[in-house]
Amino acid sequence: MKLAMLGTGTMGGAILTGLRKAFGEGIELVAWDAKKEALQKLDSSVAVMEPAGWFSAGAAPDAVVVAVKPYDCAAALAGVAEQAGAGIIAPLWISIAAGKSIASLKKLLPDGARICRVMPNTPALIGKGMSAYALSENATPEDAALVAAVFGACGKALAVQEKSMNVVTGLSGSGPAYVFYFMESLIEAGIMAGLPADTARECALQTVLGSAEMAATSTDSLPDLIKKVMTPGGTTAHGMMALEGHGVKDAVIKAVFAATKRSEALEN
Repeated sequence: MKLAMLGTGTMGGAILTGLRKAFGEGIELVAWDAKKEALQKLDSSVAVMEPAGWFSAGAAPDAVVVAVKPYDCAAALAGVAEQAGAGIIAPLWISIAAGKSIASLKKLLPDGARICRVMPNTPALIGKGMSAYALSENATPEDAALVAAVFGACGKALAVQEKSMNVVTGLSGSGPAYVFYFMESLIEAGIMAGLPADTARECALQTVLGSAEMAATSTDSLPDLIKKVMTPGGTTAHGMMALEGHGVKDAVIKAVFAATKRSEALEN
């Protein structure tokens, strides 16, 4: 498989790193970024090449990942799409630009382009990401397998309908910030209650990490897992009463809805 990366910033670079770790020499990687400093951070195994050279005879990539800011898409794709349109082999176009619908991407790409819209999240940087993807109507089963392989190299990949992408953005796209916020709150609470800062941090982070792993691997439901921690009248019960009393669950739900609505407003 050969993959071309247009934009090698934080997320583009993370995807390249994940692919190299997952596939080793079994994948050919080529990349370009308008910012030279971004290219300088790439591993030497990634070929740096301007898009004008991507689509020459016998060298066309199987997929092009568009990893630029949403407002940079039109300018970044202008020359690339022209070169691809003249090529013999049409690649799969994979966009991780937030808010860019498949319909809007069609206007920037050659007629009949096969397109995939993806919403990854920042844990992809450590190979623990959650990426949801939606394919255009003319995409093939082979395209779906390619996308699953690319983003599976950075964590988990899940196919969804495009109409669900804004909710995905509000949940898993923005979700790491909510989790970090909760972790920060746990740490501050521990410090305020008398723990040294480093002790509070270690206790909080390992608690979140272990709980997430437990939830992911257990056959118990989340309410059942809560019950296993909480005894009637005990410390956890009093803590849970405080969370319920301050509407923490409602606040989280409202956060996801607010982020979803904002994603809908930005979509084009």
